[in-house]
Amino acid sequence: MQTSRHISFAILTFTVLAAGALLLEHTDFFAGAFRTEILARVDAGDVVSVGEAVTARNISASDKASAR
Repeated sequence: MQTSRHISFAILTFTVLAAGALLLEHTDFFAGAFRTEILARVDAGDVVSVGEAVTARNISASDKASAR
């Protein structure tokens, strides 16, 4: 008696879908689908150096101490 070797419909469907997705990705069908471009402009006045940040923090701390 021979046993029947059948392929599960779910496995076959998953394999076909995965192969199709890989083929579409390989042909650059999804070239720009998952890319996000961030368009921003930074002015020189918006940039804070480390020294300015430390000074601002120290001044803020001394203001809080003098208010007590």
